[in-house]
Amino acid sequence: MAQTVKVTILGAEYPLRSNDEALTQQLASDVDAQLRELQSKLPSQSTTTLAVLSALNYAEQEAHQKENERRELDRIAQDIETLAATLEQALEN
Repeated sequence: MAQTVKVTILGAEYPLRSNDEALTQQLASDVDAQLRELQSKLPSQSTTTLAVLSALNYAEQEAHQKENERRELDRIAQDIETLAATLEQALEN
């Protein structure tokens, strides 16, 4: 059941609905850390700009992870096909 979890990001508190308080707290901490890192590198940028840049960073990481997972699944499928062909050949002999 969802509960309200209070998180703090860049000094602002946000009440969020969550089914996993620990995960929500960890994710908020990760977002806060990334925003603070961007803020230290780009101190003249607005919080909104930092949030957009952070969102784009997360989206890029997610896209790379999905591509890596797709490649791994393709490799596993190829391995399975090779193994199946080898087993079929062995059974025929």
